[in-house]
Amino acid sequence: MGRYREDDRDYSPFEDDYRGFDVREDDSARGPLILALAIGVLLVFGAVVWNTYRQGIRDNGAGIPSVIADKQPYKRAPEDREGVAIPDTDKRFYDQMDDSERPIMTESQVAELENAEDGLLQGGPPIELRPGREGAEPDDDQVRALADLESMPEDEEEPLRVVPATPAAPLPAPQVQRKPVSAAPEFAFSNGGAFLVQLAAFRSQEAAESAWTELNRKKPELFGSATKHIQRADLGAKGVFYRLRVGSFADRADASEFCDAVKAAGDNCIVVTG
Repeated sequence: MGRYREDDRDYSPFEDDYRGFDVREDDSARGPLILALAIGVLLVFGAVVWNTYRQGIRDNGAGIPSVIADKQPYKRAPEDREGVAIPDTDKRFYDQMDDSERPIMTESQVAELENAEDGLLQGGPPIELRPGREGAEPDDDQVRALADLESMPEDEEEPLRVVPATPAAPLPAPQVQRKPVSAAPEFAFSNGGAFLVQLAAFRSQEAAESAWTELNRKKPELFGSATKHIQRADLGAKGVFYRLRVGSFADRADASEFCDAVKAAGDNCIVVTG
């Protein structure tokens, strides 16, 4: 439909932009539903918390479990042994050796035992502790003599006799027995002999000399008349050693005799050829 104007008036159809509108939903009906759901969730949560709390109290209050022994015996003999014969089960000596059995006392034995215990507790008849009467004579000779001594006046006491002391004869001095000094053993040393006695081996000649001096000081009876021999020996990879030897001896028997004496004195040695 076209527009037309008349008298500056617009007679076109009226078109209003707000002619149509949507009807909005009413939110007032959902409020109680949300509140009910919130209350339900709170109730469920509270129920869960309460149930958990009650279970914790019940578990903690139970305490330590106690183990009660069975009233029935752990082992017992079967009534039916199924034909198995156990020998010597009817012997009476098993009962005789059992310490659990005790002889039964009769009434008369019990009465005698009680009377004996009463006598021990009473301690026997009472003892008279009152002082003796005047005029009673003591029965013991020693008591009578003591009474006579006390009744004796002081002027009648027998004077003591003084006996002069005699000087004791001097004891003879004990004789000291001196041990006989054993003579130094004589060994068959020989100049230019073929046998020597080796005492030790040292890394240096000074150590060998010092050892020989110490041996002469401690055991002069062995080494006083011996001749010292220090031999240098080069053993290659093992090094150089200085052998301390004494001698010499004409035969091996004389050298062995001297070596045995050295061993008896506490040292060590070997017989070698010079």
